[in-house]
This record gives sequence, structure tokens and C-alpha cells, in this order.
Amino acid sequence: MSFDRARARTGVWGVLRAAICVVGAGLAVALAGCSANTKVYNGTPVLTLSGVATGDFSSYVVGISQVALTRKDGYVAYALSTEEEVDLTKRTNLTELLAALGVPEGTYTKVSITLDYSAATVYLKGQSTAAKVVAPSSGSVQSLTVTLDPSHPLVIGLNQSTPLAIDVDLAASNSIDQSTNTVTVKPFATATAQPADANPVRARGLFVYVNTGKSNFTVNLKPLDDTYYYSGTFGALTVNTSPSTYFDIDGTPYMGSAGLAQIAQQSNSGQLSSDSTIVSYGTVGDLSTITPTFNATQVYVGTSAVSPGADEVRGTVSARSGNSLTLRGATYICPQDISNGYPSEPPAIDFESATVDVGPSTKVTEDGAIASGLSAQSISVGQQIYATGQGSVSCPLISTNSTASLTLNATSGEVRLKPTTLWGTLASGTSGSATLDLLQLGEHTPTDFNFTGTGVSRANDANPASYVVDTGTTDESATASGTLLEADGLVTPFGSAPPDFTASAVTPGTSQPSTLIVEWNGGTSSPFTAYGSSGLVVNLGNSSIDTDLIRTGPQSTQLSSLASSPTILPGCQSGTCTGNVEYSIGNAKNGIAEFGSASSFLSDLSSTLNGSNAVFKLIAIGSYDSSNNTLYAQRIDVALE
Repeated sequence: MSFDRARARTGVWGVLRAAICVVGAGLAVALAGCSANTKVYNGTPVLTLSGVATGDFSSYVVGISQVALTRKDGYVAYALSTEEEVDLTKRTNLTELLAALGVPEGTYTKVSITLDYSAATVYLKGQSTAAKVVAPSSGSVQSLTVTLDPSHPLVIGLNQSTPLAIDVDLAASNSIDQSTNTVTVKPFATATAQPADANPVRARGLFVYVNTGKSNFTVNLKPLDDTYYYSGTFGALTVNTSPSTYFDIDGTPYMGSAGLAQIAQQSNSGQLSSDSTIVSYGTVGDLSTITPTFNATQVYVGTSAVSPGADEVRGTVSARSGNSLTLRGATYICPQDISNGYPSEPPAIDFESATVDVGPSTKVTEDGAIASGLSAQSISVGQQIYATGQGSVSCPLISTNSTASLTLNATSGEVRLKPTTLWGTLASGTSGSATLDLLQLGEHTPTDFNFTGTGVSRANDANPASYVVDTGTTDESATASGTLLEADGLVTPFGSAPPDFTASAVTPGTSQPSTLIVEWNGGTSSPFTAYGSSGLVVNLGNSSIDTDLIRTGPQSTQLSSLASSPTILPGCQSGTCTGNVEYSIGNAKNGIAEFGSASSFLSDLSSTLNGSNAVFKLIAIGSYDSSNNTLYAQRIDVALE
């Protein structure tokens, strides 16, 4: 059994520190204190990763190659030192638990983040080909340093775990030219020891052992879609389960102790080994010990997580003809081939489209639910899926920019039905039903779909202009026509509409965060007509404004079309927040400063706007109240030119 603590016991060398010390004299200054007589006392930064303000992109794959922590005495430790590829558009409403590697205790005041754009794959919404990515003149590998909020530094305690959240703001990081399908990169990321988001967290790792008596199991973290053998693992995690935890093990669903017992059985029989991947969803749990804990709501094991030797394709079904599914925004996951080592190519490769063939023997499950009667016929247009089977292309033979066609034969494989989100404006509503003008299904607009065959007859095929949603116990009869709504759920089985979609939750767009984006061409030293405790007001008369909009879901409104420029009020409406409020100012060249209070942020903003600094972009995220034209911001990022 290999239990990857990657941490030292009190009074002995930590694995990470020892590894760093052999790098060489070139790091001697940063790693002062590397001597055989030095004792190391460790704690664990629990590193998570999210994408922010991703609304312009359907895919944004970039490498995150290093996260370095600087202690107040100048010592540098590494929370991550092996490159991982991530599609940040898939980490907007889902946070990834990236690493939990031990570092020496102490107070850390700075976080350096390195992003690698050399093999970036970016798709803008509405484009059928990958965008041209223009990296800064300083190169495709970009490092930026975030100075943590002085009131809330990263304090690593002895034998304790501490959260550290990394957010990459894609709106603040990029300048977009839709006409030329070009994205110019100006990376902007933040770090905080007080995470603000309430997203569910994904934790992926390799199985270590199971303890049915304590209702938990332990994994060594291997995040995202990492299948590289040489990259190792990134710290240990104890995953707690409960009677309500859902398990999907080799395509068979279980609940609670029955799922944990199945893991124990497979462990005892040797079917589950240290090479076996387990993917859990839930929340970070108790951090009072050196090994962090995780409270799982869903767990995927065996072929439902990673199928050795099999291929996996993820995406949204855009059309179906017989048993042939067409996927948009497909991601191909290279197979995990233990007998021949691990693939040398990137583990996840994006395709604009792919074909998945299903049949009567395809095993179909619904994420998070023990549902009966599921079959290949349950998969319809608009549904987000994970499918495993045999692919038509060899992973080592294709690159991240491949134009090869991809077909996955899942006739003897598995398909997981993923929760799908739709947006639309209300046309009419009754108790239990709503008819919407569909704006977005998954990550795609209605023009990306062919709904032929979705209805019980041709006349019943789904119509985006009158898309019928089963709202369950939600009554939209009193909701005004034209109201923006968001619904989560599943698409109706193929050939069974109407309804076209069955919702597990329906919420008004006004209850969802809005994102205000302003970009100044070449930057500006006078972005606001006012800024202070009464709020920030963008100077819409500034001639250098290139973009000015406020976006809620797929709906965007130009600020210049409003009666006046909105007031951006730092803080949450009526003092109600879903998490801590975050503010940041800076750029990759000179560093980014993070603030946890409106007063400290506004003070720094006042000194920054001294006439010599130019603002490139303003991103404000929060609750927009159209009645008083105010955005109550829970996050404000000021990106400097």
C-alpha cells in the first residue's frame, strides 16, 4: 500500500523539502535552510482551482504548471510543481481539488502561479474552429504573483490543512476579436486563503484503502484528467461517505454503505488496486489534521471513472440518427493503458464534433440517481454525456489541434447522463410546466442542435422557440412573460417529447450572478466617473471603451444602452453573501494584489489611479438589481494594462 502523504512527521525531513533541496545551487537563496541538520514541520495547503467569467468561451484548455508559495521570511515552497492541463470552462460551476502536498509550516504572503499557453486550445462560442491564441511578447509560459490579503495570509499550521483557492479570470485574462477568431492573452489569476465560491468540488485520485467501519476511503490525488505515469500523485485525501452518498461502480448504482461495501469487496478481490481511479464530488471537510478530508455526495469507481484500455468522450448531444449520436464540444480522454505505460500525448483532446454509436447493450446510468429503465433510448438531443468505448483514432497519433474525425463505439460500453443546464425566457407557464424561448442548452445555442426525432412524432420534435419544460412542483403561472429562467435537469428520452426537458430545479435569472465586463482599448487612466464607498461608476463617455456589457447567463446588455452607467457597489446586497467577498488589482507583469475588504480595495484603487497606471479591464460579479441599476459585487477584478 502506498499512502502518499508527501509530508514529514514532526522532526524529520519532509518529502517535498528534500526533493527541492537536490535541485541545485541555483535555488539556494529561495530555499534557504536546506541542510541535513534542519528539521521540517509540515502542514498541508489544500489547493483548489476554478475558472471565472468564462461566458465567451465554449472551451479554454491551458496548462497550470506551478503554484509556488512565498513565506514571509522569503522561503519558497511548492503546492504544485507538475504541469496539469485544464479546461477552465468546465471549472466554472465545479471546483477542482488540485493538490494537497505538504509544505513547511509558517505564514505565506505570496502565491506565484505559472500558466502554460504553448499548447492552449481555445474555442469561442459561435465559432466552429479553434481560436488563434496570441501569447504575450514575453512568451507562452506566463508567471504571475499574487500578494495575499494582508489580513488573511495563508497560515500553514503544524499537522493541519488550510484551503488555498486559485481562480483564473478568463474575462480579465483575454482580449477577444470575434471577427478574426483571435484571443490575445493577458493572464489574470487570483489566490485566497478564504475561498468565496460555494461550488461543488471534484476530487480525483488513485485508490489506497477503504475503511468501512469509519465509512470512508483514502485516495492519492491525481487531479483533472491526468493519466501521466511520471507525474506522480499530489497528496492524500480521506473521503467520507454517508447513507445518502451515491455510488456508480462499473456502471451499477449504489447508495451509502452498499457502495462502500462494493469498494471493499473489489479491494479484497484485487479488482480495485493502486492504479484504480476514483472520482468524488462533494465539499472539502475537516481540515484539522495533516491529511484533509472530503465529504462526498457522489462517487464514481471502476469503469464509471476511468476504464483501463478504453476511450472516453464527453460532450453535448447535438443530433441523433438511429443509434448514432453527434456530439458538439467533444473532449476525448486518452485511454489509461497500464500494460504499455501511460500516453505521452496530452490526456484530454478537444474536438469540435464527434460521433458516438450506442446500442441495446450500452449500459446507461444517470449521475446522482438510481434510475430504472434507462437505455440507449434515454439519450436525446441536448443531453450532456460521458461515454466510454473504443475510439476510432489512436491517442498518440493526434495532437491537441487535431482535425481528425472521432467516432466512439459504445455499443458495449457505458454512457453516463450528466445534469444539463438550460437558459430561456418564459413564453407561458402553468403549474408543473413552462414553455420557453430557448437561449442555451448546455454550453451551446439552439442553432448548434438538430432536434429531428426528439418527439413522439415529427410534429412533436423539440422547437427552440417553444421549448417545453416539466417544472415539477414549480409553478410559473404568475411569472411575467419574458422572464429569464435557468433550469437544471435532464433532456426527455429520444422520441418521447413533449415535454422536451425535465427540470430538477428552476430559478429566475435575477437570482443568478451577473458579470459586468468593461475593456478599454490600450487601457485608460480614467475608467470611472466616481469610485469610493458609495460605489464605482464606469465612465461610459471614455472613447477608448472597446467592450461594455453586463451578462446574466446567455443574455447580455450593453451598459451604454441603459439609462445611466450602473453603480458597482463593493459588498453584497443587504449584507447577504454566499461566501467571502474578493477584490484584486494588478497584472502579470507587476503582480496582483488581493483584498478581502472593500475599504482596503478602494484605498489601493485610489492610489493606483494616479494618472500613470492604465486599466485594461474591469470585471465585477454579483447580483444586479435593475430597479436601481446597481450591481452588488461579490468579486471585483481590476486588470491593469
